[in-house]
Amino acid sequence: MNASLLSMLLVPLVAAFVLLAGRGLFSQSSARRFALLASVATLLLSLSFANDFLKLPVPSPRMSPVEPRFSVAYHWFTYGTAAKDANGETPLKFEFLFGADGITLTLILLTTLLTVSGVLISWESIRDRAAGFYACLLLLEAGLIGVFAAFDLVLFYVFFEFTLVPLFFLIGIWGGPQRRYAAIKFFLYTFAGSVVTLVGLVALVLIASSAGVAAPTSMPALSQWITAHPLPNELQIALFLAISVGFLVKVPVFPLHTWLPLAHTEAPTAGSVMLAGVLLKLGTFGMLRLCLPLFPYACQTVGIPLMASLAVAGIIYGSLCALAQRDIKKLVAYSSVAHLGFCLLGMFALNAAGISGGVLQMINHGLSTGALFLLVGMVYDRYHTRMLDDLGGLAKRLPLIAVVMVFISMASIGLPGLNGFIGEVLSLAGMFRRNHVYAVLGTTGVVLGAWYMLTMLQGAFFGPLREPEHGDQAIGDMNLREFAAVAPICVLCLWIGLQPQPIINTIKPDVDAVVAVHEAYLPGNERVAAAPPRANALINPTPND
Repeated sequence: MNASLLSMLLVPLVAAFVLLAGRGLFSQSSARRFALLASVATLLLSLSFANDFLKLPVPSPRMSPVEPRFSVAYHWFTYGTAAKDANGETPLKFEFLFGADGITLTLILLTTLLTVSGVLISWESIRDRAAGFYACLLLLEAGLIGVFAAFDLVLFYVFFEFTLVPLFFLIGIWGGPQRRYAAIKFFLYTFAGSVVTLVGLVALVLIASSAGVAAPTSMPALSQWITAHPLPNELQIALFLAISVGFLVKVPVFPLHTWLPLAHTEAPTAGSVMLAGVLLKLGTFGMLRLCLPLFPYACQTVGIPLMASLAVAGIIYGSLCALAQRDIKKLVAYSSVAHLGFCLLGMFALNAAGISGGVLQMINHGLSTGALFLLVGMVYDRYHTRMLDDLGGLAKRLPLIAVVMVFISMASIGLPGLNGFIGEVLSLAGMFRRNHVYAVLGTTGVVLGAWYMLTMLQGAFFGPLREPEHGDQAIGDMNLREFAAVAPICVLCLWIGLQPQPIINTIKPDVDAVVAVHEAYLPGNERVAAAPPRANALINPTPND
């Protein structure tokens, strides 16, 4: 398993550097074939790793709320002597820790799948500097895998920031007419938020090291120490607010979302697929990995009202903005603001149902919204427009694309039997147990989501045929390559909708461990359901007065 985990990171990274170093030697055809080979190899490695991972026993008892089920450690350096020095100071040990838990596994599989789809959808549309384009796409894949597999704060932050670079170039070089402005706005927004997060992380490491934690950058060691020795309430709140800023920008929540619609609109199709499908999940993943297990008091007292309010505002605002759009790609971009609000809403229910729903919604949104961007890209490649005013009745001309678009739209809406339903129901059910008002307000997003998606379908694919001028160009339906890009996503949308239990079981030990940290703060009627017996090994903190 060591080789599989590290190879998932190294294969796209090495392939990207080969493309960059030999970009003058690669033609468009050879570059895309090489990129497809590398992305498919990474996908197969991730499937092999998943097969081995699922055979591992669940650690019981767990010693930490953040604990990889499988890990690879590399010692970096040690500061200080092996024993305590004359002043009683513990030597500091720094090591790179890669690993995987159930949540990591699902997100890595999502990343590797969407990368293959991104390569396939760019097959004909990327003609200029193809080697550089595919190198950036593979670098982005490597960075995303690195974030999800990092159980060390240094590695986590380095990969978290590294993902900005390839996407910046994807938007800025291969994007639309306003690509440079969109790329700069995306970079500045996300980088500014990440700087605040860095300040919070540095402060946390300094506090841990001064308290005698031997490995202050290790997430398992940090979470174990903080669970046994909860930080003072005021300090928890300050660190929670600082660290969460970069994650909130990345989600993005209202009103920190303004970089997203432009970035999506100007990005090439593959860039939009990776941005919506995976990159936006870094924000909610960071919340789940760091904020929820490390700062329970802050999450309960500040996090619930703040994050739930922002989530509800994003759900309603994003849905209304999507309803007003005439550009289909911008409509899907605003729908992301709404759907990720459900992720945040579920997570800050701080119970098993809500957090499980939030994680499922991360996966479901990546699948359905990634597929929507693939389909919008197919339409754009044929007509070079995404405006609803220019399109109509396309089901007559593009029946297969229309069928898949209807299917994926139903998944995005949350139709029972498809993947979106499970995540939304669990998120709302978890929040309903926490706060009825937030849950009821969040439910309005379900109605609004159906409204704007069905309006888009009716306007673009049904009614009288209306096409923009395309000269002598022959307009054909979905081809085999495009079908290969979107078909696995459709299968997963149906499978998760009918059989969500395997994913729920995969993430359950990690969700239960986070919930156990919050048991002392939960109302009495929630404690039995929220904290499973195997999580009792975690030391339940007593809230500071």
